[in-house]
Amino acid sequence: MPTQLKDVPDALLSDFDIVADTGLAEDPQQRLLEALVRDPRDIVYTPHNGGHWLVTSHELGREILSNAERFGSFPIGIPANMEQRPRLIPLESAAAEHRRYRRLLLPIFEPEAVGRLQTGAEKLAAQVLDDVLPTGEFDFLWKVAKPISMGLFVNQLGLEPERLDDFYAWETGFYRAPTMEERVQCGENIGSYLFEVVKQHVASPKDDIVSMLLDVEVEGEKLSLEEVHAICYLLFLASIDTVATMLSFIVRHLARDQALFASLKADPSKIADSVDEFLRMHAFINLNRICERDTEFHGVQFRAGDNIVVPSFVTDRDDRVFADPDTFNSDRSKRERNQHHAFGAGAHKCIGLHVAKMEVRVVLEALFARVNALSLVSEAAVVGHGGTTMGLDTIPIRVS
Repeated sequence: MPTQLKDVPDALLSDFDIVADTGLAEDPQQRLLEALVRDPRDIVYTPHNGGHWLVTSHELGREILSNAERFGSFPIGIPANMEQRPRLIPLESAAAEHRRYRRLLLPIFEPEAVGRLQTGAEKLAAQVLDDVLPTGEFDFLWKVAKPISMGLFVNQLGLEPERLDDFYAWETGFYRAPTMEERVQCGENIGSYLFEVVKQHVASPKDDIVSMLLDVEVEGEKLSLEEVHAICYLLFLASIDTVATMLSFIVRHLARDQALFASLKADPSKIADSVDEFLRMHAFINLNRICERDTEFHGVQFRAGDNIVVPSFVTDRDDRVFADPDTFNSDRSKRERNQHHAFGAGAHKCIGLHVAKMEVRVVLEALFARVNALSLVSEAAVVGHGGTTMGLDTIPIRVS
């Protein structure tokens, strides 16, 4: 039986709600700094969202994320559930299955393959920015970040661009609809739509990722139709939210740090080397793992079925690993640059990380090539949220 509130020592209790705390709407990063980064405890238990542990030490978080046998990845979420969708491949696969899926998927997501996507990313970024920048003032999330990340995703999976509004609504509802019934319905909408897409690709192959998934073969082994569907489902959830959220936090950072903006504007060659530092400082996935069996972990008793949450933003601000972690420093050592949890850690580290980093770099390069000055319309106008993926809902900016 999972841990019950009555069994948790008072010294390990926290009342922080990582999904619905009101401060998350004002500024999710600032709220995590206050509630978790500045809490000296490395492990706490909160009764919210079904009850779960929060592990805020980078080293302990890495230990959990790297031990797939003891800390499984199914189901993912806060609260953890799978009522509204299939088992996500390869994210929620058991260790042995995951190795098979990763072997099959690597040819699609390796750097060389990602490089072939760059031309399309550059073209779309230029088109979106050239359309919106002349207005001078706009919501960066909805006018730039989402149209670029979703536009690329739609092209890569052969989806219908005219249904972007439906995709936004389904994805937002999947994560943050007020009731479970609404979340389930959004999940079913995504699932049924993507299954039709996969079947259409079987009948009429295209030059996109879905057809690549259907065709990929390693040592005579191929993916089933159901496996391709589950992978597309994960790509849908990841592609709509993650890159757009990364870009929004980065642009807010640049609007607040005029010296950094001026430095990158003066020397755009620094942008590529800055991407990982931006991602470290603005990691937003609240990673979770499920304890597979009763385990004593650094003096704390975890029970089988416990949901253990590792907030990547918090672990990436651990000063025991990152020197002066609240300061942007693109010249960090290779060791520090490779330690951040923006894409997770261990066997289940995000397989699409090269795609995400390429998209972030391309958008930033296009932005700096066109913009001389950047500022927030107002701090109060920026609204955020918590949850499995915390993020910004609006970020109105002014450019020249």
